[in-house]
Amino acid sequence: MESITPNRPGMTERAGVFILIALMGAGFVVGGGLSFVIWKAMTGESIAQMQESMMNPSFVNEVRVIQTLLAAFIFFIPAFITAFLLHKRPFIYLGLGRKNSLPTIGIGMALMAATIVLSGALASLTEMIPLSESMRVYYKGLEDTYMKQVLVLSHMTGIPDLLISILVMGLAPAIFEEVFFRGGLQQMMTKATGKVWFSIIFTSLLFSAIHFSFYGFLSRAAMGIVLGLLFARSGNLWLPILAHFLNNTIGVIQVYILRIQGKNIADNMDDKFPLWSGLLALVVIYTLFIYYTKSVSKDRGKGLTGSIHLEALS
Repeated sequence: MESITPNRPGMTERAGVFILIALMGAGFVVGGGLSFVIWKAMTGESIAQMQESMMNPSFVNEVRVIQTLLAAFIFFIPAFITAFLLHKRPFIYLGLGRKNSLPTIGIGMALMAATIVLSGALASLTEMIPLSESMRVYYKGLEDTYMKQVLVLSHMTGIPDLLISILVMGLAPAIFEEVFFRGGLQQMMTKATGKVWFSIIFTSLLFSAIHFSFYGFLSRAAMGIVLGLLFARSGNLWLPILAHFLNNTIGVIQVYILRIQGKNIADNMDDKFPLWSGLLALVVIYTLFIYYTKSVSKDRGKGLTGSIHLEALS
């Protein structure tokens, strides 16, 4: 991706990667400490009570505030600070100053729709992996904890709650995580190493790993790779943000529909697809990516967008 102006003197992307990771750790500590203070101010409860209460739907608004705060401190703020240290125009550096045509945006969203099917097939594949009983119980426990948190955050009784949930569970994670992983880490690694595919895959594996889900690992990794390709081709971070938002929002709306129908969400929230659909999705993704590349090239000819080392993705 071409920079509008050079990096600040003495600053390199190699250093930026280490700074970004260090700030992520610092953000976890600072954000965690601040969340305790805010929780106490909002609920009057002690830190000891916080973990249990965060699984209580009665505290849904407080949980939404805490989750959004933590995501901002762990992902968005570290990426913005690192980009500021590297570049005089951090938003431009992160890819937030690019534009694309409507056809390019449409193809990008179609790519994400096909990726959702691929992710569902990979979820089915993961279920087939043989595990010992102890590992199965452990990983199932992680999934149950994650689902409990989702149920709290997605506690919706009407359209206003739905809109809030879309903001908290759809938009905020899409912006914060894409700024960190694609605009920050992937881009810095690409510039530091010159290896586009390595940077995309490494970032995608880390992106999946931070969700602490064995059964969702392959699915999120595949999604991360497609999001990374969207960004690497266009240089426009808004495209993976929009695609990520689309994926998240579909999940939120699915939960909302199940709630208004009075169905058990844990039993009816099926995100799995048959394996054959994953193979079909791969063909569709490959085909769409060819059209996406052509559309981005047209946009570039109009001066709308930039790209990083396109020859490495050819």
